[in-house]
Amino acid sequence: KLILLDSLLQENQKMKVALLLIGTLCLLAGTIEGFTKPPRPDGKPPRPSDGKPTRPSDDTHPRPSDDTHPRPSGGKPPRPVSECAPSPEMKTVVKLLEQLVDKVKELEGKLDVLLLSDTSLRLDHTWQNLTTGTYAFLGEPCTWFEARDKCKAIGGYLVEINSLAEMNLILKTSNSLGWKELKLAFWLGLNDIQKEGSWVWEHSQRRNNDGFRYWKPRPDNDETRPDNEDCALAKGTSYGWHQSPCDTKKKLGSDWTPATICKKDG
Repeated sequence: KLILLDSLLQENQKMKVALLLIGTLCLLAGTIEGFTKPPRPDGKPPRPSDGKPTRPSDDTHPRPSDDTHPRPSGGKPPRPVSECAPSPEMKTVVKLLEQLVDKVKELEGKLDVLLLSDTSLRLDHTWQNLTTGTYAFLGEPCTWFEARDKCKAIGGYLVEINSLAEMNLILKTSNSLGWKELKLAFWLGLNDIQKEGSWVWEHSQRRNNDGFRYWKPRPDNDETRPDNEDCALAKGTSYGWHQSPCDTKKKLGSDWTPATICKKDG
């Protein structure tokens, strides 16, 4: 299942319902404001009620009607409701509507990216042959141990990156699948579980000091750290390598969710 697609669809639906409700309230407010007050006889829009009592009519001294000199017709017609100055409350509603519209557009953009790259988020896998090797991009959130076991189950191993060219090619491919827009990080087969500060590739057992490195920042290798950051995670806009707790597992849609890239020889 596309877990992220489902969550984004639900959020998008909630936003659209909120947009519809507020839009309806806005229309009702405009209708009530414009039609509950009759137009003034002089053609001007109705005056807002200020809470002051109305002046009683002077029935004892009525003004004589000026029937002998009627005013020529030509007074301005009542201004339509749309021309009335909006109240502060209406301005607030309009601003909120604009924010909701922007949010819906943002969510729909993420959905478009996801629908184009849905094969990278399924529980199955598809191997891709690149010039630097064969890879499988699995977008389901997982811990480092889960990622390692997934790769073994499909006949590969957690990705080992041996050069900047390989790193750039992997990033180019993952970006084409929408991983960067969705903030999907990925685990490396690199860890110092056996000995603090001795970073070793899980599959080849090569020490990282002997080959390509892309740490940003460099690991501090502090044995007193309580969070036990023994696994390498590529994340951030440049996908630099970061030391991270091996059991890190975030929900899809959160900040830089760990996913899996597997590699196999041949």
